[in-house]
Amino acid sequence: MVNGNITVIGYEGDTIEISATTTNNKNDKNSHELKKIHKANRNRSPARSSQGLKSISGNMLRLEIEEDNNVVEIKSEISTQYVNLIIKVPHRSKLDISLYYGGDIKVDSVQGGIELESYKGAIYANNISGPIVAETHLKDIVVVFSDFNETSPSSLTSHSGNIDITLTKSIAANITVQSYQGEILSGLEQEFISVEEVKKTKRGNKQKITIGKTMQAKLNGGGQELSLTTYSGNLYIRKAK
Repeated sequence: MVNGNITVIGYEGDTIEISATTTNNKNDKNSHELKKIHKANRNRSPARSSQGLKSISGNMLRLEIEEDNNVVEIKSEISTQYVNLIIKVPHRSKLDISLYYGGDIKVDSVQGGIELESYKGAIYANNISGPIVAETHLKDIVVVFSDFNETSPSSLTSHSGNIDITLTKSIAANITVQSYQGEILSGLEQEFISVEEVKKTKRGNKQKITIGKTMQAKLNGGGQELSLTTYSGNLYIRKAK
């Protein structure tokens, strides 16, 4: 989706329920930016007379929903349309969500694999087990794990925002953290130790070796990888009460 809010809620059922509304938010700065861009593009064409004509404006929802072999795809690609999307899915659903403008992505009680990307908004995921791959560019990532998937690694990355996670006492994981300009704050009993990370890449006749220092803690003896990276924000690792 280009512009709006996305909320996904897991429930005890076997169908997908979609509720979508569109609003004309006069205070939405993103919509104003997009409208200016479209108006500028229109102004490149020769002006035409509008004498005797009146403007017809509508707030009609334009949404595309497609199902193929139990995969449901939902699209809203109209940049000037602000859509509030609420989706109820079975708990074990897999999600792949991208949001450019508008608000936030919120996921609650979904236990399948999750991929989330939000450019201008935040990401909130509650009562999940993953694996989860999430990325924001400007805002925070907040995740509460009720369990932790042991089959695939999880990764949370924010370019300018904070990352805040909460883990239950029973979760076993290798937690790797890296913050280039921010603080790393932990409420875990396990100590984080410095780990030298060496990456080797080869293209044609060129070789590149990158050496970067990360911190790692083995929660409950260690397990699947959980990677947390932020470039200018803080990292918060909490233990559930």
